[in-house]
Amino acid sequence: MAHVNSYLSILLLFFTEGLSQLVRTQQFVTATLGEDAQFSCRLMKPKDVLQVTWQKVTPGGTENVATYNNRFGPVVNPPFQRNVEFEDEGLQNCSIVIRGVSRGDESCYKCLFNAYPEGAISGRTCLQINGKI
Repeated sequence: MAHVNSYLSILLLFFTEGLSQLVRTQQFVTATLGEDAQFSCRLMKPKDVLQVTWQKVTPGGTENVATYNNRFGPVVNPPFQRNVEFEDEGLQNCSIVIRGVSRGDESCYKCLFNAYPEGAISGRTCLQINGKI
């Protein structure tokens, strides 16, 4: 049984690594306190994407920041509407900008390309903030 679990863990690792390599994104974005930070994600191979979702990684899990799909267009969720905007809207290439970053914005952000039949294909970028406290 332990061998089966080890095999499944290795298989899952390769599968998720393979999917994450389908997305081109920055590993880190550095911004000065009060300035803007841009995040972009691009699929390296065309997929049948239904929606792109941006999420902020929090200690309790993730929080949806914004979504884009062809039916409803770009939607920024209420807690982020004050300073998050879409720069590029698309199902293969999507980018957002956080205006006037604060310490509270410092975190990792995920872009999820919700594709059929693959499911979520994700990339991750971590925001580092420079500046006085």
